[in-house]
Amino acid sequence: MSDGMRAYLEWADLGEGRRVREFQPYVRGVAEARYVMRRVLRITEDRAKEHGLEPLSHQALLQIYGAEGGVTVSRLAGRLDIAAAFASRLVRRLEETGLVTRTPSRTDRRVTIVTATGDGVDKLSDIDDDVHRHAALLHHQLGADERRMALSVFAFYVGLDPRGPVAGAIRAQTDG
Repeated sequence: MSDGMRAYLEWADLGEGRRVREFQPYVRGVAEARYVMRRVLRITEDRAKEHGLEPLSHQALLQIYGAEGGVTVSRLAGRLDIAAAFASRLVRRLEETGLVTRTPSRTDRRVTIVTATGDGVDKLSDIDDDVHRHAALLHHQLGADERRMALSVFAFYVGLDPRGPVAGAIRAQTDG
C-alpha cells in the first residue's frame, strides 16, 4: 500500500473521535489532487474558450444539460455558487446565442425552466471531445503513484467510506 493511500485511510478513519495521521504524506496527496484538479480545470477552460464559450458559461451549460428535464435559474445559481441575478444574466446570454431556451414550468408558471438546445448539446459535445484529447496528454504525464494519491484524496473529498467496496477497489489498485 502506498504512503498516500495509507495516509488517506488514516485521515478518513476517525476511530475514537480523533484522527490518527501521517500528515506529510496526506498533504502530499492533497497537493497531487489539487494539481490534477487545476490542470483538468485549465484544460476544460481553455477548450471552452477555443469553442467560443467563457468558462462560466460552459459550466452553466454543463449544469443545464446535466439536469434531467432542465434547471431553474435559482438552482443553477446554487450549482455554480453565484448570485441568482448573475445566473439570470448568464442564462440570457446563453439564450441569445441559441444554446439554451427558457420555458415556464408546467406546475408553477412563476418558475422558468432552462434547457439546452440541440446547438447547446452539440457545443458541449465538441468541447468534451477536445477536453478528452487534451486530458489524455495529462494522463501520460502523471505517474501511477501520483494518480493513486490524487484518487485517494478525491475519495476523501467526496466522503467515500474507507471500509466500503469502492475504497477496497482503490486499495486493490494501489496494492496491485
